[in-house]
Amino acid sequence: MHQIITSSTRGVSREELCRRWERSSMNDEKENGFSERTFHRIRRTLESVFDIDIECVKASEPRYRISTDDLGPGESSILSMILSKTDMRNSNKSSSLRDIMELLTVGSKVPKEDLDIVKSISHKLRRIPYEYGKLLIKAVERGEVAGANKAACDEDYRRYVCVWNHDDYHRNDLWLSIGIDEDSMLFYIVTSQQDVEIRERMARELSLDNGIKYRRDYWWYEPADKSKFQINFETFPDMEILKAHTEKLVALIALFNP
Repeated sequence: MHQIITSSTRGVSREELCRRWERSSMNDEKENGFSERTFHRIRRTLESVFDIDIECVKASEPRYRISTDDLGPGESSILSMILSKTDMRNSNKSSSLRDIMELLTVGSKVPKEDLDIVKSISHKLRRIPYEYGKLLIKAVERGEVAGANKAACDEDYRRYVCVWNHDDYHRNDLWLSIGIDEDSMLFYIVTSQQDVEIRERMARELSLDNGIKYRRDYWWYEPADKSKFQINFETFPDMEILKAHTEKLVALIALFNP
């Protein structure tokens, strides 16, 4: 599961997984890869356990990746996927933390008090995006974020907040989507623009990496300068840093004229 998640939207082939398994320290019996039939059995098991889709990207060598409907922007670990899939309002989902935690301990029983502690910590961590997202939205509404006059929770990814300028958005179809994790803030420039030439010029002029298409056919772009893309923190986000960085990227978005 880790190998498939970290392959992101590019995906990983069965042959690559076989080679990695052959070198893995967990391959105690030194098996030489695994058959296609075994791979698809594992694939279906993972889909069932984690409540996801593992899709095949057909090419000269078929590649497998987590569906972008299940793996949101910035999610590249099993933990982040579990947290995003486990709804705070519904602890009975098949992908609950208790199920996954017991799975990851290789069948050993975890004492109830330890699991309760894990669930309590994870609940607090999952509240960080919600609480600080609300603070950012209020800051925009109060006019405390220069250049931005609109903000709302992302409709598809609950740990993301969308920030934009009304006039600029209607001119260039760009907005900023800010993800807040338990230890970092991620900043994407997003568009629903489907014209390839316009998107390529936008990426070139604003110094962005190649975009990745997620839900609703929206294209998410990381700044090429990763210091503009990700800001880490120790305990909680610094609101002043969050607002200042948001202002810089909102100003950058305003420069683009399609």
